[in-house]
Amino acid sequence: MRVLTRLLLLLPVLAVAPGLAAQDDRTLYFPHSTEYVDRMPPTDRVWLFVLAGQSNMAGRGLVEPDDTVPHPRIFTVIPDKRWAVAKEPLQLYQPALTGLGPGMAFARTLIERLDDKICIGLIPCAIGGSSTADWLSDSVYNGVRLKSNLADKLKWAMNYGTVKGIIWHQGESDATAEKLSLYRVNTEALFEYFRSLAGDPELPIVAGELGIFPGVEKNRLEYLQINDILSAIAEGDPNTILVRSFGTTPRADNVHFDGPSQRAMGKRYALAWLSLVQSKNK
Repeated sequence: MRVLTRLLLLLPVLAVAPGLAAQDDRTLYFPHSTEYVDRMPPTDRVWLFVLAGQSNMAGRGLVEPDDTVPHPRIFTVIPDKRWAVAKEPLQLYQPALTGLGPGMAFARTLIERLDDKICIGLIPCAIGGSSTADWLSDSVYNGVRLKSNLADKLKWAMNYGTVKGIIWHQGESDATAEKLSLYRVNTEALFEYFRSLAGDPELPIVAGELGIFPGVEKNRLEYLQINDILSAIAEGDPNTILVRSFGTTPRADNVHFDGPSQRAMGKRYALAWLSLVQSKNK
């Protein structure tokens, strides 16, 4: 089964910095301006990654100053289809809720392990609350038409680089008795759709487990079932890998990863992608 385990043991979740837990203003450290990219590097040097799913990919963690420090080779697609220097928060579709996601931690971890000529282009497309059925039906959810928005951003970005992977975290909205029976077939259909858009039937997909948080009993059984289904998908698909969520901690709502856990998941996504690609190339 292609599930990242040994590598993840090296990535303990960071402790919350003193005083930050009491910070109520989630926008305190948001960037005050957007830095646009005037000229993109040659297309053969730009690796594209889609960040998709629902709110734990969109990010609800607390943004801290280090999360907004740019890297000269990490870019992001903003909603109006322009390239910008990547800074958290990356997902800008729900401004009243948006916060820290795993995207920058993923990109920073990955780029340290790539040739220094390679750049990373992130394509944020996650929408909080969206189910697999919403995605498959191309529903308008929280003001965004899900599949169409992803397809539009991806096809536009492909003019500037090569799609190298989908980073997917979704499942909380499907963790109900009514929806669980369709979760595997829906998720596999979405993965097939993403690969068809990218024109790569073997496109690597990195999926994240739902958070099973200590002391949180609400929906625990359903979340465990979602994680089992994701594990089965990864086991049956040599181009999909599952990232475990053990050791993560939630925000006060007991649903969303806190900031340190988002950074930890981002690192895990990057190491999982590397593990998957390296195993395919052996």
